[in-house]
Amino acid sequence: MRYESARSKADAVARMYYLGNRVVEPLGPGSKEKKAAFLALGQFVGLDLSSVPGKCECGRLIAERVGEDWDDTCISSGDTVTLTGLNRVVDGAVRWHLNEGRRPARSLVRDLQNLHPAPRWDDNPEQDMAEDLTELNQNLIDAIASLMADGATPLSVDSSRFFDVDRDAISISTGTWRSPVAAIQGWMHLPREIDGSSPEVFDRSLGEMLGLAPAEVGHPATFFSRLQERLERAGELRERFLEELDDEAEGTVTLETASGNWDSWWSDVEEGEDVETAGPIQAGAHVWTIAQFRQYAIDREIDLNPSYQRADVWPTADAQLLVESVLRGIPLPSVIVLKWNTDEGDRYEIVDGKQRLTSLLRFTASHPKALSLVADKAGEWGVDVDELQQIFMTNYPSFKKQWRKNEPTNLTAKREKELYFPFPLRSGEVRSLSGELEQARGRYYSEIRNIVIQIGSGKKKIRTLFEDVSNYRIPVIEYEEATSRQIHEVFSLYNKQGKHLNAEEIRNATYHHLDFMRAILATSGDADGIEQVAPFLSSSWHDLSSTGHALVDPSGPYGYTEAGYKRTKALSWVAATLLLEDDRLSSRSTARHITALLDRIHAAPADPLRDTQRVIEAMVMLDKAVDAHQVVPPETWAPRFRNARGSGRWQELQLVASLIALAVAHVAHGDSLQDRLEDAVEDISEASQGWTRPPKTQSRQQWEFVAGVVREFLTTLNIDSASVDNSIRKQFGYSGLCHLLDLPRPTWWN
Repeated sequence: MRYESARSKADAVARMYYLGNRVVEPLGPGSKEKKAAFLALGQFVGLDLSSVPGKCECGRLIAERVGEDWDDTCISSGDTVTLTGLNRVVDGAVRWHLNEGRRPARSLVRDLQNLHPAPRWDDNPEQDMAEDLTELNQNLIDAIASLMADGATPLSVDSSRFFDVDRDAISISTGTWRSPVAAIQGWMHLPREIDGSSPEVFDRSLGEMLGLAPAEVGHPATFFSRLQERLERAGELRERFLEELDDEAEGTVTLETASGNWDSWWSDVEEGEDVETAGPIQAGAHVWTIAQFRQYAIDREIDLNPSYQRADVWPTADAQLLVESVLRGIPLPSVIVLKWNTDEGDRYEIVDGKQRLTSLLRFTASHPKALSLVADKAGEWGVDVDELQQIFMTNYPSFKKQWRKNEPTNLTAKREKELYFPFPLRSGEVRSLSGELEQARGRYYSEIRNIVIQIGSGKKKIRTLFEDVSNYRIPVIEYEEATSRQIHEVFSLYNKQGKHLNAEEIRNATYHHLDFMRAILATSGDADGIEQVAPFLSSSWHDLSSTGHALVDPSGPYGYTEAGYKRTKALSWVAATLLLEDDRLSSRSTARHITALLDRIHAAPADPLRDTQRVIEAMVMLDKAVDAHQVVPPETWAPRFRNARGSGRWQELQLVASLIALAVAHVAHGDSLQDRLEDAVEDISEASQGWTRPPKTQSRQQWEFVAGVVREFLTTLNIDSASVDNSIRKQFGYSGLCHLLDLPRPTWWN
């Protein structure tokens, strides 16, 4: 392919941004080039032009750098560079680069010749923003209607707030979206109630709970995109909740247990048939590039939806996270395929990994169902099939504009998901998209495919990850032709094994290097012995070893299972409450509060809990709390305090609240605590009658409940909280007791 100069300013400017490895920006008013294009080209030739005044001077310096003349034909009035001037610096930069021997000429020329022109200045960004908000508005309506639909709700979701949705009355522009969002906020599992005292306060309150900075709350596209993500997640977990309740008729699931599971799913979000042996199976282990999967899909040689697969698609939020992990070089789990040899060659069925592959194919605009629909639309719109598919795959924002011109309905996020159309990466302050990847925020693949990032040990274009042979590969387990019985056997096996890690499992893996984390694991009984995990506890193990056994004893009042690190979570909750000073306590979920303590310990080598002796003392405090809990006769505690049903084993929230109170009491009374408890049995019984569990599972109400229990328990035992707070801080360097007791008394208590 022969290199040709750009025929328009839009083409030349697109080349400047491309060479500078920047996302292309629209031309300025009057189709004028922006200085940003010269900054990009300057970077390409090794010049920092950020402090240089004017585009013409930038052009002159670039021309000088690459050995080109810069004369009157290159400039016009008003600090404008002519097409001649643009071509002179672009063409010169290309020749300069190739003369350095830095890149094969053929690939560079091909890329430059195939670029889309820079957008016109009169492609009104305000109009685009309005169109984006129109789509977000429709997404909002769809999500609200779904969450207000008839059906059971978890115990903590107040369905009395729901009302018949007038879809036409929900509008972002008029602010009428707030009332329905307030009505369904229970489904979103927010840490506290949205403050509805004014529209501005409502937005700030909701934005803060969605993790947005104050400035981002004022940016409609970012704000409503983040709200859409939360609502989509809420919809997914609602469907999962209803599916679980389908088993209620068989007596295996109750509304209470399904509600508890729903809470657990949200906690995990905030922090992962018997089949008979059917003979030998032939299988092999391979690695494929993403480009292989992509080409097989485009060529219709891979079946993403065999009969034994579920037909659902990941929420876009999960798909975005997966793509971000690929961009950062994080390996993906194995994909399992079944290979068939037919008269037309090899064909593959996806046994496990469908959601991951669907996400990658959606992101890169190459899902076979989407491409088939685009071909159909080309016929309906009277345009060339190949041309429309090319636009769809390489310039999706432009395709969306054509869709709006030819279709009666917009491409909402829900509709795009249904059609397997592309999705953009997350917008706003996304930590995983920082550095070189910051400019990818909120962008579609077609907009960032030519951006160069660090991939492995070298710099490569993003597209090499998805379209070319690259070192990033996905493990593939390939099964040769199998019977239907074998297919179901394999799928059932991997489906059972493919469980998400919960927050405790992820936390254990992340902070396992900390003595404190390993000590909690050992003390709770979630680790086998202490020899390998926490040998430094050996001197106190004669005391600490009883804790885990007490919590897991099937005949005891707690009955924790040995799976999922649930005992570790309970003790971590107690420890974080007392050992982390945090004035934002009521706005944090339990998982985030525990993680905040571990983050603090991890970040500071001099943290008091880096000291082994203090870690041992913290474990002893937890052990003594569990020991004391067993001293108090079970009937002492009000039945509805132990369990909201009035019978059964301790529920986690109530158990943790009482353990925190007993840990504080141990700090105050030491070994004499058990005698004090025996003397206070009647007083504890009377006080606990009023300790009713919060009606909702919001973080604020849970923390207020814990604070109320601890406050009244200390009063019952005549313990001075300020004195104990000082003792904890003196022993461990920090104390969270004062912040806990500063919380207000639960409003639902008598």
